[in-house]
Amino acid sequence: MKNIHIRFAGPQDAEPLTAFSKKTFIDAFAKMNNKKDFDAYVSKAFAQDKIESEIQDPNTLFFIASFKDQWIGYAKLYHSRPPDCVTEDPAIELARLYSLQAFLGHGVGAALVDACVDHAQKNGFHAIWLGSWKKNLRGNAFYKKTGFTICGSQTFTLGSDVQQDYVFARSLA
Repeated sequence: MKNIHIRFAGPQDAEPLTAFSKKTFIDAFAKMNNKKDFDAYVSKAFAQDKIESEIQDPNTLFFIASFKDQWIGYAKLYHSRPPDCVTEDPAIELARLYSLQAFLGHGVGAALVDACVDHAQKNGFHAIWLGSWKKNLRGNAFYKKTGFTICGSQTFTLGSDVQQDYVFARSLA
């Protein structure tokens, strides 16, 4: 898909980013999770005050992908200590990567990964890493296709459901 525009999110984007991020997460994972656990997680993780706080956090950076002025995807980079299995340092986390379901397979994810990698390289990071649910088969295949390799695993708690994630990493050297 051509003409995907990617830009950084700013404070003015907090409200639409809250709604957009919530929608894309629900569309991706609601059917695969217990409703009570899922709804509780979504209400906290995608609350507007949380998104506003993350946009203001100097360790967090959101990228918004659009096509013809319509938001079609977004990514979130987060600078924190990576898991021990990520051996290149410094490393930055690709904490979220989502697109609208209608745009899956149209290059949105790849364009966002490229933007994140470019930003990470320009800012001196040696690796980019992410956690992805082991049941996220399509996503895991995509990460492998875009140069990430599995280097470990970690848990992710969604309500009372303790889930197993792969840890993927990609060298930027």
